[in-house]
Amino acid sequence: MTAEKNYENKPFLLKGNREIGILLLHGWTSPPDELLPLAKYLNSFGYTVYAPLLRGHGTKPEDLLGVTWRDWLHDAKRALGKLKKYAEKIFVSGVSMGGNLALLVSGDREVKGIILLGAPVRFPFRRTVKSSLFLMGLAKTYRKKYFPPWIKKKRGERLAYSCYPVKNAKEVIRLAETAEKFLPRVTKPILIMQSDVDHMSSKKSPHIIVNKVKSRNKEIFWMKNAYHVFVGDKKVWEKIADFISRVEP
Repeated sequence: MTAEKNYENKPFLLKGNREIGILLLHGWTSPPDELLPLAKYLNSFGYTVYAPLLRGHGTKPEDLLGVTWRDWLHDAKRALGKLKKYAEKIFVSGVSMGGNLALLVSGDREVKGIILLGAPVRFPFRRTVKSSLFLMGLAKTYRKKYFPPWIKKKRGERLAYSCYPVKNAKEVIRLAETAEKFLPRVTKPILIMQSDVDHMSSKKSPHIIVNKVKSRNKEIFWMKNAYHVFVGDKKVWEKIADFISRVEP
């Protein structure tokens, strides 16, 4: 996926002409411009779309050192406040880690709906992952990302960091655990989208979310044979637009 130069590694705001606004939160180690095609599609309906740059992203992996999940949550809340200047009714959406942040800001009065794209409230082999990160942290500061061949093929070209600080990966897990604990406080309509072959988010995640939230309007939509980040698929865009049109007050 290639970013337009004017948007590369930067937050962006696409102003609309309706009262609906959409907050798009990018995933861990990824820049917001990965969300630009989706944002332009949603903006074509007259929605205002804002994608902030979360702390430590869009520059170099070293800038993630010392950043905590609370910093990202602060960034998400600040972004929501900015979007309120342009829209009265807001939908919050996020990719992977960004989905967990979307859950945590969904209690705001102006938020009318939630859209999750591969949000991992649970990781596969969670205990093993936590133990591995602890041991890795004793030996190294950074770890290079590794993708098996079948995942590489689905992943394609992406703009994310190729390595990450081990300590910061622990913050992603803490954020996921915090989001899971928050689920019983979620009451807004919610669309949960996930790949049926996701290697990052447990297949249990969508079911855990649906079972724990108090939302009356809730739906799981499985992406067939897709990579963990599937935001570039037009089927996703159309599903999101349909959800917003059905929920829009």
